[in-house]
Amino acid sequence: MNKAFIFDMDGVIVNSEQIWKLFENDFLDRILGKEIAKNIGDTVGTNVEFIYEKACALGLQMSKRVFREFYDTTAYKVYARATITPDLDKLVAFLLDHHFKLGLVSASPQNWIDQVLPRLSFTKDIECILSLDARPDLSPKPSPDGYLETMKCLGSDPAHTIILEDSNAGIESGLNSKAYTIAFTYNLIEGYTQIKADAVADTIDEVIKIVHKRFDT
Repeated sequence: MNKAFIFDMDGVIVNSEQIWKLFENDFLDRILGKEIAKNIGDTVGTNVEFIYEKACALGLQMSKRVFREFYDTTAYKVYARATITPDLDKLVAFLLDHHFKLGLVSASPQNWIDQVLPRLSFTKDIECILSLDARPDLSPKPSPDGYLETMKCLGSDPAHTIILEDSNAGIESGLNSKAYTIAFTYNLIEGYTQIKADAVADTIDEVIKIVHKRFDT
């Protein structure tokens, strides 16, 4: 059985959650109206489909195509400003040296993921990249579907897998998959409180220490 390490993208590989927060309040007010935007609730770790359906339930009258076009336009601005998390290269080198297979599971659309991948030196080492937005056959986080699908792709199972997540939906998804789930705090939005995970890491160096201890590598 292969060992696997699976990344979330937003808030883990890239600090986009913080940048989205700068844009999103004004953006949602503008396209949804202030009343719906006020009641939309926490969007961290959720996908565009979830936000659209919730907005429609609150009274939004806009086609999904137009809504997604608005989101895509803002996403290009977000990922142009978002920075890659420091020391990821160091973590990936450690994981590859210790024979981990690498995966990525994101709630974001594939075209958003494609804006980040070229900026990573280790993209070619990620053997399975899954956009839950592009897989309507898989339930979104906090369902474990995306992580279980990626474990299968990597030839692993929950007992041999570590997941790195930041949002509560993502952490719950990892825990629901029964894989060892690390809550990553480095890129958290101010005031965001994570639910309890198997471990907590503030930096990538702490992630490496947790993986080392977990598998005694």
